[in-house]
Amino acid sequence: MMISFQTGTNKFQCRAASILFHKNRILFQRQSQDDLWFIPGGRVEFDESADYTIDREMQEEFGVTVLDKKMIWIVENFVSFPDMQVHEIGFFFLVTLSEDEPIYSNDTEFKGLEDGFVNKWIHLDHLENYKIVPEFVVPELKCLDMNNGIKHVINRSVRS
Repeated sequence: MMISFQTGTNKFQCRAASILFHKNRILFQRQSQDDLWFIPGGRVEFDESADYTIDREMQEEFGVTVLDKKMIWIVENFVSFPDMQVHEIGFFFLVTLSEDEPIYSNDTEFKGLEDGFVNKWIHLDHLENYKIVPEFVVPELKCLDMNNGIKHVINRSVRS
């Protein structure tokens, strides 16, 4: 059971996401029918740590095993849609995979193991050319200092 509930037009969810860097590129994902890109991940399940969610989601979505991970952001994300208010708590991890994973060889959009999603490695210098959500992601990735501790981010956005 995922940690997500809705009452009327208010929705709460808890999410864990995997930031993968490879050769100055970052892995992003979007729903097949949408043009909004986001960092891959998924909802944390009841009685599951966010740390474990990363392992499970990377296996389910890409068939890869995580070698190492480090939490870098805890995010309070508030999104206003015309018909719904979403409050999301997100745990973002910097994730390391084996260098010989086939996932690294994709240079164009590619499908993972999960239907309905498209994935792409986007070069750090080209992030502004894509619609990436939440909006804080691009500036935070550009100034990411992996030697610092966990950063608390509060993001508020409106989507039509």
